[in-house]
Amino acid sequence: MKLFTSSLLLSVLICTQVFAQKDPKAKSILDAMSQKYKSIPSFTADFTYTMENPEEDINEGFEGKVNVKGEKYKLAMEGQEIIFDGENVWTYLKEDKEVTVAPYEEDEGEISLSNIFTLYESGFKYLYLESRDGGKIDVVDLVPEDLNKSYFKIRMQITAANKDLVTFKVFDKSGSRYVYTITSFSKDSSLKDSDFTFNTKANPGVEVIDFR
Repeated sequence: MKLFTSSLLLSVLICTQVFAQKDPKAKSILDAMSQKYKSIPSFTADFTYTMENPEEDINEGFEGKVNVKGEKYKLAMEGQEIIFDGENVWTYLKEDKEVTVAPYEEDEGEISLSNIFTLYESGFKYLYLESRDGGKIDVVDLVPEDLNKSYFKIRMQITAANKDLVTFKVFDKSGSRYVYTITSFSKDSSLKDSDFTFNTKANPGVEVIDFR
């Protein structure tokens, strides 16, 4: 069974790489979506995250919230916060009353709600897959040009009318699927640069571990 599964996965990877090109229709949709979000200087979004692995009978997830201003972001989820101030990353574990701060190290494979809107612009091929919900949703696949990535495609669902990103699913080579669904999205001009750093005064008793 494992041999069959491996062979099947290899076939899927090969077919995906062969057929995925820089499809003009997909590019038009992605460009319109990207331009929309680029025009918003700061926003707040609620989302759900699910990790699926049918072979291992795994289906688990959580809800979260993200604030974004330019390159800065604050991500809150399941008892922890991750804050990026443009230079450093703060990781706060509420239950442990501990926060670590370290210089940001760029990860070319990173996929998040802060970069997903422009991810396709470099290092990806893309393909228009289909229209769903009576023409309300366009489905586009992104395929990384780097075959050494841990995932082999990202499937995005984008509203046809407003170019809102609704859902994106990351297909990992391990057989797992990581699904992000944006449940609410709003412009937020009230966000300040100071919102994107950990406030030690507002969190007394929290141990700070500084790797800078």
